[in-house]
Amino acid sequence: MSPSRLAPLAVAALLALTVGCATPKPAPDSLRVDALQFEGMKALKEADVTSRIVTNATPWLSKTFPFLGGTEWFDVNTWQADLRRIARVYESRGYYQARVLDDLITDTGKGTVTLKVTLTEGAPARLRSLALNGLAAVPNLEPALRAKVPLKLGVVFLEDTWAEAKAVLTQQLHEAGFAEAKVEGEAVVDLDTPAVDARLDVDPGVRFRFGPVYAPVMGQVVPSKLIIDVAQPELPRGAWYSDSALAEAQARVFQMGVFGAVKVNRGIPDRERQELPIIIDAREAPLRSLRWGGGAGGDLIRNEARLFIEYTDRNLGFARIFSRGALLDKLTLKGKAGYAVLPNLPDFINRVVAGNESVRHGFVFDTSAQYEVPRVFNTRTVSLLVALGVNRTLDAAFDYGATEGKLGFLWRPRVDLSVYPSLNLNGYLLQSPVVQMAGVSAAPSAAVGCPTVVAPLGFEDLCVVSFFDVTAEWDRRDNKLEPKSGFFLSAAAQAGLSRTTQLTPFVKFVPEARAYWSFGADRQFTLAGKVRAGTLVGFGGGETPIVARFFSGGSNMRGFNQRRLSPMAVVQTGVGPLPSNELAAGLLGRTGEVLCQRDALGDCVIGPLGATVPIGGNGLLEVSLEFRVELTDSIVLALFFDNGLVTAEPLGANTDLLNAFYSAVGVGLRYRTPLGPIRGDFAFRLPFVGGPLLQKNPLDPAYASQSGCFFNLGHSGAVDYSGAPDNLCTFHLSIGEAF
Repeated sequence: MSPSRLAPLAVAALLALTVGCATPKPAPDSLRVDALQFEGMKALKEADVTSRIVTNATPWLSKTFPFLGGTEWFDVNTWQADLRRIARVYESRGYYQARVLDDLITDTGKGTVTLKVTLTEGAPARLRSLALNGLAAVPNLEPALRAKVPLKLGVVFLEDTWAEAKAVLTQQLHEAGFAEAKVEGEAVVDLDTPAVDARLDVDPGVRFRFGPVYAPVMGQVVPSKLIIDVAQPELPRGAWYSDSALAEAQARVFQMGVFGAVKVNRGIPDRERQELPIIIDAREAPLRSLRWGGGAGGDLIRNEARLFIEYTDRNLGFARIFSRGALLDKLTLKGKAGYAVLPNLPDFINRVVAGNESVRHGFVFDTSAQYEVPRVFNTRTVSLLVALGVNRTLDAAFDYGATEGKLGFLWRPRVDLSVYPSLNLNGYLLQSPVVQMAGVSAAPSAAVGCPTVVAPLGFEDLCVVSFFDVTAEWDRRDNKLEPKSGFFLSAAAQAGLSRTTQLTPFVKFVPEARAYWSFGADRQFTLAGKVRAGTLVGFGGGETPIVARFFSGGSNMRGFNQRRLSPMAVVQTGVGPLPSNELAAGLLGRTGEVLCQRDALGDCVIGPLGATVPIGGNGLLEVSLEFRVELTDSIVLALFFDNGLVTAEPLGANTDLLNAFYSAVGVGLRYRTPLGPIRGDFAFRLPFVGGPLLQKNPLDPAYASQSGCFFNLGHSGAVDYSGAPDNLCTFHLSIGEAF
């Protein structure tokens, strides 16, 4: 189609978009609200008021581009109601003397109107007295209940705090067994002073204990007795009733993994015995499920496209082997197949087109089977887990095919606490060449710490890692995909033996802590922090295997690409013009000119070319701080400060923090979806914090430092900046929060 025919179509499409997106007038004579001003407002912010009224000024973007929508139209009746709402907003913040003195409505004659509100705030009302009546009925709890009340004498009286005080007292009484407790109150405002005299009347009612537990059968597989048995530890008959125990029991039943919905409720109270029966409503979900899908991921050093499939049978039928009458043994089969290219797709295509053989690509896969038997050997909180996996990985420093086996027991003494001891036996067939070129150097065996494939499937080729692992997790987050409050603590300890260049005993310890705090209106702001450390110690002088070492970067430390925060090995990739890190004015502007080292005649010096590949380290430290702001219901802005190090030696007193520690600042956006937030993060590594990446077993080949940002923009020619030779900017795209 010719450009002359495309132009009218483009104009028509733009007009259709404008008409379709524009906000229509409620009436032909409606006026757009151009401005809303407040005079006399000092104690509150304008946003505190405008967020609670209907009439607002039209955003400047909607004024310029009306087809985007968001136009605010003036309505007299709505405006009169908003004037009353303004006074109520002030009253809810303790300003009961606040009054709207005047409102000025100005018709500009251009189809728009401006609004101006003049008000007086007066003095805030403070809490002058507070009476707590009825606590004498619970003398043992009275001191604790009084301490929980958030109301303090002399403090400005806020209606939200007043409502919170009643809710806190009610919740605390429920936790102590007073399931029918009621808290009512009255707050009298003295407008002349101004001051507030408040009274809370507590009616604790009867103190109940847990009674019998019932679970009406709603499905065909899971019997009531099993449901009751799972929930019973949280609802022991004769113990004092509490709302939190109901929530714990509900989570316990849901963790069985076979119910689509679970609700634990109080039954009709038995006042004679002072007992509350408990009723569990659990509805079975399909016991067999099949999921499939696909995806892609990557950064500047590795791209991958993949498909996956997952099959789950939640009642396979072999649980009786371990416990008589047992049910709900679960089999999960997972498969993932994909294709990976290194370092990235654009570079891969350029090398193929140029006939450069130094490209790495290939199929990758990961298959696994996990079998779980809950309540093994008639224990309520212990499950047996057996897992077997076969996979192939293509990485910057090596390729390997692996078989990984695990046998363990998962102990859940609490809903939010798990301890998982396991025995692990893993075998790796390692290919360490970094490029597929004859006669080119590979990452040395001493660097990867594993024997490389010489005669396929020969025992001498295998890198065997066997260890005992104990992992403990205490998870008090409110949401695992997008946490806003709570904390997460974990620790993993391993002790085992690796057959690398020799038999090497090793120990590994990795603790981690995360915390989240939300504040502001509707918890609009969230502050999140993470600290993770690790140390890996090999005994007897042997090398630790690369498959057990630490790598950072990616979501763990966003100042580096995936797994690029690591000690490096230098490997040869070919022969050609030696790269130059010097900035030569004139060379950079010439099309087709190569920036290289030059001899006396001005010709490029030809020699061995190299690259750095991450080989992992034995020490790890990551510290991250992130501030999240909800811009809309779907979009979240994040500002973050990531720090990290990976050292060749185990983490300890001799760790060189001055040169090995790196910092990055960044900004990101999240778009909320049912599967979790889609996250995009841009990070800039501070070039003055830390030194170049540690290069282990360096060889002679020359390689270029990427001291600039994307596509090496802003290249400075430096070779000793933070994280050299990697570029200073990164971009990460993923689903779910970084932590």
